[in-house]
Amino acid sequence: MFKKVVFAAAPLAVLGSVAVVGTAHAATLAYTDTSVSVASHTTPAVDEFTGITTASTTGLTPGNSLTLTAAGNALGTLKWTNATAVSSTKTATLPVPAAGATVNVSVTDGKAAASVAIVAAAATTGVNLTLTPDTVGLPVATTDNTNGTVNFGTVPSGVTETLGNAPVGVALSNGVLSATTAVPGVYKNVTVTATNSSGATAVETLAIDVKGTVVNPPPAPRPHLYGGHVITVNNNDAEIGWNYGPGVTCALTRTFGYGFTVNGSPHQGFTCYNPAKGGPAGTDIGYWSGLAAGHGYDIQLIPAGTNRQPLPNAVTGWIYIRTTT
Repeated sequence: MFKKVVFAAAPLAVLGSVAVVGTAHAATLAYTDTSVSVASHTTPAVDEFTGITTASTTGLTPGNSLTLTAAGNALGTLKWTNATAVSSTKTATLPVPAAGATVNVSVTDGKAAASVAIVAAAATTGVNLTLTPDTVGLPVATTDNTNGTVNFGTVPSGVTETLGNAPVGVALSNGVLSATTAVPGVYKNVTVTATNSSGATAVETLAIDVKGTVVNPPPAPRPHLYGGHVITVNNNDAEIGWNYGPGVTCALTRTFGYGFTVNGSPHQGFTCYNPAKGGPAGTDIGYWSGLAAGHGYDIQLIPAGTNRQPLPNAVTGWIYIRTTT
């Protein structure tokens, strides 16, 4: 027969099963990337200002109209500050400033931004102007096939580059775009924005192609027992012990062997961990008595619920004992 006893300290041996208990969920796929490149079907578009100029800077009459012209790449409709835009052009006008005056004019197309400081100095006739444009640029992205990265060139001092609309697992550092754990695929409308301390901005838009492979997810968790061992055995009695895996607190026992198997059916038992007994948490011990001398017995241990039913997808463990003669 099988009976429960109070827990006792004992050395552990082996009971098969290494899974962890829990409700099985679909594992989240993980990826390891091998490269990122500029997608072959697109050409990166760099939206940037390259300068702001005027046709003449000497001998100008204060108050007369001064025309500024913005130069750049992929520019849209311009919006000027401290100057009046000339419709459908890249130009704007403002009055020629008086001697000693400084006028700051800024311009944006909604992405890129630039400015120019206009300083007027007295001249023999009228004033002379000094224009100091403030712009920032970005090189066209290139694929580095050797390192599996995308390069945007050396980042100038005082310029910060930020990445936008990129997948998780893709990062930009020191002008180099790399991929580590992104889901492989082509991603459109990824942006890199370069900005300096005074607000001049350039934006590059491109599509990237991430290559990689899926990392095999771990197996779904399974309820289990472990650390099964024989504590004592003699000619008619045996004491065995085991540990419950995480989330498991009960076990069904099935004993196969002489005097315990009737018409092919094993003797069945049920036990649960009871902390009131004072034994180590998550362990259990049981006695088998009435065994026949000189016989072998296979004891199957099955993770179970308090309803005496096996837990779904449970891993079964076995302990073998052989009585003395």
